Amino acid sequence: MTGIPSSLSPIQLHNRLNRPVWIGFKLTQRGKRQLVLLSTGSESGAQLSKNFETFVGQIVREFKLDPKQTDFIELRQEQHKEGQANSWFRWHAHWVGSAPMECKVDPVTSEAARSYLDDVLVNSSAAA
Repeated sequence: MTGIPSSLSPIQLHNRLNRPVWIGFKLTQRGKRQLVLLSTGSESGAQLSKNFETFVGQIVREFKLDPKQTDFIELRQEQHKEGQANSWFRWHAHWVGSAPMECKVDPVTSEAARSYLDDVLVNSSAAA
C-alpha cells in the first residue's frame, strides 16, 4: 500500500491474475455523476493500465454504480527535482452491463480540470 495518497482509502481488489492488490480509492459525487479516483501508488501488481477492466468491474459491482454515470480518474504521482507532481488520467470504456470493454486512457490536460481534481483529492466536499 505504499505510495497511495493519504486522502484516498485503501481498497483490496484482485488483479487480472486474480492476485489481491491494494489501490487507493475515493468515490464522490459531481452533480448527478459519480467520480471515482484511483491510484496504485507503488504497488507493481496493481498497474492500472493492465488491470483497469478487472478493477473497475469489481468497483462497479461492489458499490452498485451505474458505469454510464461514473467517471474513472487515475492519479499518478511523479517525483521531480522540485518535489512531487500529480498527473491525472481519465479512463473511457464501452460498457456492456457491468463489464468494461474497449478501454482507453487520456491525460487530463486542462488546468481547470487538474485543479478541480487536486481539490477533490484533498477535500471531501470539493465535488459537492
